[in-house]
Amino acid sequence: MRVLSSSLCALGLLVSATAYQSYPDRSSMPRTVVTTDLEQDDLASLIRYLLYTNELDTQGIIYTSSRFHWAGDGNGTKFFLEDREYDTPQWNWRWTGTRTVQDIVLKAYAEVWPNLNVHDPFYPTPDELLSIVKIGNVDFEGEMEKDTEGSDFIRDLLLDDDDRTLYLQAWGGTNVIARALKSIEDEHSSTGGWNNTKAAISRKAVILASGFQDTTYADYIAPNWPALRVEDFSTAYKLWAYNCERGQGNVRGGKENVYFTGNWTKANIQKGPYGSLYRSWLDNQRMPGDALDVFGNLSWYENSKQTCQPLEPYAFLSEGDNVVFNPILNTGLQDPSNPTLGSWGGRAKQNSSSPDLWVLVDSEKNSTGSEDAGYTYTRWIAPVQNDFAARMQWTLEANYTRANHAPTVQIANETSVQGKAGTTIDLAAEVNDPDNDTVQTSWWQYLEEGTYPRSVAITELENHGARMTIPEDAEEGDTISIVLQGTDDGEFPLTRYDRVVVTVV
Repeated sequence: MRVLSSSLCALGLLVSATAYQSYPDRSSMPRTVVTTDLEQDDLASLIRYLLYTNELDTQGIIYTSSRFHWAGDGNGTKFFLEDREYDTPQWNWRWTGTRTVQDIVLKAYAEVWPNLNVHDPFYPTPDELLSIVKIGNVDFEGEMEKDTEGSDFIRDLLLDDDDRTLYLQAWGGTNVIARALKSIEDEHSSTGGWNNTKAAISRKAVILASGFQDTTYADYIAPNWPALRVEDFSTAYKLWAYNCERGQGNVRGGKENVYFTGNWTKANIQKGPYGSLYRSWLDNQRMPGDALDVFGNLSWYENSKQTCQPLEPYAFLSEGDNVVFNPILNTGLQDPSNPTLGSWGGRAKQNSSSPDLWVLVDSEKNSTGSEDAGYTYTRWIAPVQNDFAARMQWTLEANYTRANHAPTVQIANETSVQGKAGTTIDLAAEVNDPDNDTVQTSWWQYLEEGTYPRSVAITELENHGARMTIPEDAEEGDTISIVLQGTDDGEFPLTRYDRVVVTVV
């Protein structure tokens, strides 16, 4: 229990708080599995993702198929579905193989792992990551008729004794996840304890989907596992989508657009043996087997100006799957158990209770007070990209003191405060930085996280503190969410947070 500030104790307020901090061990980290069809934007997302495996307990990296990528069965079977990129039956489609993760990505990770380990000893070894790469259901789009190495692996995780939530990331189709669930159903549905088993699995698993890239969610998971929570982050693709699909990406716009320029990407991300694998415009790279991965090709670009706005070399290309792991990153805001709270992944709302489906909220109020479509995820562009760049620097730097590391900001009260309307509350902060950087703090109201519908004035005090008064018109039961934000002054400014919720009594 932290020491309560004297002003709060004097008021007799009940207080509590959580803060950003490193996890004490891997067993306390969010437990997760990545399933991927390994399109080039998946590759870019994987490059980012592995830099966060020091704070995520990665249990598996599993190849899957999708409507855009599938391997074929190797027996000459042709496959066709309406409304696809192809208009005649195909033996396979844009398949990039099942060795890129092992032979290219993790080989480069192995080169930089000694440096990463300097900055955080919780980074998994290359061999640990290699041991959890599996091949799932890849033959055709939506194929879930047979057990595979990948589906068996997920099935066993769902049935094991680890009581942590298992976050199943769907970067491609959900068919490997669906097959794992179907295998559990086939094995246990005729037993007397099936209802309890099904309920336990439904509580344990959460699917984080960047979209539904086959029909297995609609056809199998939703009707057969309606209590299993599924979060659809596809609307955030508006930010991270292919620039070609979105013109010049004006949704990024404003001062944050610098983080998507060729100059920024080339200088800060595409460097070294690991970062050079990250994909960008006209970078002369291409995913093997994917005839439609033409974005690194200058001649294609020159012939496609009628459909694609001009973009400079090395500009941001696409990274469609960080949307599903951003919500579980350790920033001090994250609470994966409560999607209604904001995080780097955005704030969600329940779309339906049966099936238990969540989607991102449509809009939030920006700094001008205007409703801003997509602001729930675009508001984090600068901290997200600076964090990525700082970690990429870790891959190159064997000296801890020559790189930047995130500060710790902590509300010295606790996670919740209760007070009557008109009560003045003093909030104290504990701020530390491992590099002895200067940390600039600010306190702000996350309006949409609370039920009180209007803005609340916050006065910032010395020593990173703040004072707020519960409005006189606040009603009993109203909540007000206050966020402490701290940003250091490193080369890539790093930001962490803490949150306190005020409840009117």
